[in-house]
Amino acid sequence: MLGRLTSAVWVGSVAIAIAAAVQAPADQSQGYTLEALIDTALRHHSDVAEDEWRVAESQAQLRQARAAYFLPRLRLETESGLVPDAKGDIFTPPTDTSGVRPLGPFARLQLEFAQPLFTFGQLGSTRRAAEEAVRVDQAKQAGTRLDLAFQVKRRYWDVLLAQELRALSDRVQGVIDERLAAVDEERVLSLADLYKLRLALLTLETQRGEVARQLELARKALAWQAGLAGDDTLQLAADHLEPVLVEVPPLPQLVERALADRPDWRQLQAGLAARRAQQEAAQSAYLPQIYLGGGVRYAVAPGRTDQHNPFVVDNFNYLNAGVFLGLRQSFEWGLLGADLDKARARYEGLKAKEQGAVQAIALDVQRAYTAYHNARAQMESRERARQLGRQWLQEAENEYDFDQSTLDDLVEAFKTYATLEQEYHQSVHDFNLAVADLERTVGAIGLKVEP
Repeated sequence: MLGRLTSAVWVGSVAIAIAAAVQAPADQSQGYTLEALIDTALRHHSDVAEDEWRVAESQAQLRQARAAYFLPRLRLETESGLVPDAKGDIFTPPTDTSGVRPLGPFARLQLEFAQPLFTFGQLGSTRRAAEEAVRVDQAKQAGTRLDLAFQVKRRYWDVLLAQELRALSDRVQGVIDERLAAVDEERVLSLADLYKLRLALLTLETQRGEVARQLELARKALAWQAGLAGDDTLQLAADHLEPVLVEVPPLPQLVERALADRPDWRQLQAGLAARRAQQEAAQSAYLPQIYLGGGVRYAVAPGRTDQHNPFVVDNFNYLNAGVFLGLRQSFEWGLLGADLDKARARYEGLKAKEQGAVQAIALDVQRAYTAYHNARAQMESRERARQLGRQWLQEAENEYDFDQSTLDDLVEAFKTYATLEQEYHQSVHDFNLAVADLERTVGAIGLKVEP
């Protein structure tokens, strides 16, 4: 019976510790809290860094769209070199007609500008599309951060659960050793029970070492995900697995909050606004663009005579400037129509998801809300069972102190106690994960904590 007790406790401990090592890296070095783990993960995880650069790219595109409002074309071009000298004009040409003349320097400068005046909404639509694109990427980044925080929480609770089960197996081992040291095994136990007990104790000792190694590996894995140094001695600030304190609002308030805060919903709304602005820009492309243009042109060649005759083209000596009003109109109706249809299809395709998304979010919140209440009820039920198991164990120990022949009853009480303790810690783990899932579902890293 003691063999069944130790095997059951240890097999459960090993299974959960291995699961924690596979799906959840371990905890931290010098007493890290859950908040510290989440903070360092949000600052060092590669997915967060990737999203930050994506946001930076969309912000650069927004700056580009805003720059199109004021002098989108302002260019200065210069040229310089050597040209043959030439003195005279059409009435007094150079006397040297051999074509071989000294070389002299020359320089040209041209400054051009274009300032949009009326684009009939095209620039404004392009700017709004770029602004909403930034919000799309920011919402996506928020979703990544939310998922990452949930993953850290899950791994945190996994490792705490593994620690609790390891501590439970240590307590059971200690009590068994203490009780057996005070009794003559060969007189109290039958030969079969005696061999079962010794084999179970040997197996328990081996498995305890394995759990310690798995737990250490899990801690290192969590440190890697959180971006901590690989040589940190990872330890949690928390010593025990305890249920989180949280205040959960009613379901309608949670649904309302989810429709305001969930990153995927905000991403959808920003995407719709961006697609709508792109459609408006495609419509504006049918209309003309009115702009103000002009510039300054200057050239000088000291070795050549400046020609002032208006009918003579002089490419080496001149100074002129001007401003003009321009109009640009595209008559490529087929291409413009295709662009408009494409923009409209993208908008309507995304719009079709909106109503379904509202229902899906409400259903998702209700699922997480129900799971939270079920996990809470399960935890409270197992807490009551745990208390009864402790009372039974206490009474069995008191009875054993008076009569050592009741060892079988004591072992059965230990077995039940260990099973109920394990189930209770598992229910606390599941409750904490249900809270974390509810937080993620409504779009928050943390709900309001009770005082």
